[in-house]
Amino acid sequence: MNAPGFLFSGQLAESVGMGRDFWESDPEARELFARTSERCDRDLEKLLFEGPADALHENLAAQAGVYLVSTLAARALEKEGVRPGATAGYSLGNYAALVAAQAVSYHDALEVLISVWRETERLAIRGSMGAVVGARREAVDEICADLRGRGKPVWIGNVNASTQFVLTGRSDAVEEALALLSPKSLTVLPLSMSWPIHSSLMAPVAEAVAPTVAACRSIRDPAVPYYGPDGRRARTGERVRELLATEFIHPTLWNETYEAMVADGFLSFIEVGPGDMLSKMARWIDRTTICRPAGSLAAIRALSDSLAGA
Repeated sequence: MNAPGFLFSGQLAESVGMGRDFWESDPEARELFARTSERCDRDLEKLLFEGPADALHENLAAQAGVYLVSTLAARALEKEGVRPGATAGYSLGNYAALVAAQAVSYHDALEVLISVWRETERLAIRGSMGAVVGARREAVDEICADLRGRGKPVWIGNVNASTQFVLTGRSDAVEEALALLSPKSLTVLPLSMSWPIHSSLMAPVAEAVAPTVAACRSIRDPAVPYYGPDGRRARTGERVRELLATEFIHPTLWNETYEAMVADGFLSFIEVGPGDMLSKMARWIDRTTICRPAGSLAAIRALSDSLAGA
């Protein structure tokens, strides 16, 4: 039987309290908290454990926090004897997925994460994102294309399942697209994002962070199969480097990534890190599979016990 696929969530998985049990139980976790806080110039212990939630949702705090806790959860799973048969990441989750696949060091991926944040802020790139649930892909594509034709840039940034999408683009365009799609969908929901991630509006950021990615010496071929956001395995260090430099421009085709892993024989998955968003998405994509969240020590130990008894 294949080892489980490790899936790593993206931004908006963060919540106040996440990671405290790792910090309390493991000196190595406390050291990684300290190093990450220092590099980000954020007190991640305070932000993650005490909040307030608004401060935790600030882009760098949220992204570094999710990346840190996801990495600690992956390490805790491995200490329990649960190792990945493959990895994949949803948007921001690609950083932790690449680390778990041994394709880049934690430090180098953190440097890229910080560089993307710094350059997006320096370039004053702003936009928004919104979720669309229960709509036909053709209807979403048609409305986005019509708005772009009228000078209002909006795209599908994430394909979560066949009828679940995340729109991205300029804020007014996303807002209008959601309004037009509301009668054609089960639900539309603005997301608390201030960047147009997974759109060409982020292209200047890719150019700006290229020197940081070029300086990453730890990048190599994945030692564990890693499935990229385009639904294909990234087999070489060269492809890993390319994804680190551009992943935030291109759409996340999560349904295709998940389906590719299933086609390769993975039927059991673990959502590694905070939240349970990917476990819920899995039920929309393929109900023959199992995806279980493992974002706390208690969940990880229970999961380890269940796998040992299987």
